[in-house]
Amino acid sequence: MTAPPSSTVAEIGERALIARIVAALPPSPPSVVVGIGDDAAVIEPERGTLSVLTTDALVDGVHFDRTFTAAANIGHKALAVSLSDLAAMGAAPQQALLSLALPPTLPVAEVDALIAGVVTLAQQTGTALVGGNITRSSGPLFVEVTACGSVRRRRVLTRAGARPGDALYVSGAVGGAGAGLTSLQDASTSPHSTAELAAIQRRYLRP
Repeated sequence: MTAPPSSTVAEIGERALIARIVAALPPSPPSVVVGIGDDAAVIEPERGTLSVLTTDALVDGVHFDRTFTAAANIGHKALAVSLSDLAAMGAAPQQALLSLALPPTLPVAEVDALIAGVVTLAQQTGTALVGGNITRSSGPLFVEVTACGSVRRRRVLTRAGARPGDALYVSGAVGGAGAGLTSLQDASTSPHSTAELAAIQRRYLRP
């Protein structure tokens, strides 16, 4: 699935892009009865569990800025935000669908890197990429992930289940990602050391 480094999305076409994505994916787990290549995916759920579904969309210029966000980080973040929603519900990730609206001038190399970011996190978390959609965008890059997880009926966590006296947990320092974004937008105004900058920027770029 080679293409010249300067190739764009418009130059190689949708079929070639899909073929590149499929080639980058590991084999599907046994739970995926029908995967990429058909009209829809077919999944065999775990016995005794409920399915938890969530979706998130990221738009260039709104949720990320390509001037300082590498394509691999965009892919990572697109999946991470949906996996975070599953975790908040007490669910373990199982499958994900990836939809891309791509500007025609977007370099193929950036699409490859974006997919690599998704695939790396998917492998780390045991999430199978089972399908999605690719379309052309007359505007910005648009990345949407729909994720499916599983949870035992009595282990479902909801916001309505919170009670006074419950312990609440967060990962990392509250506001770290926001500080990272601010420093990426204008590093000259940041009071942080080089090591601190790297840490907070990573909080924003690879949550």
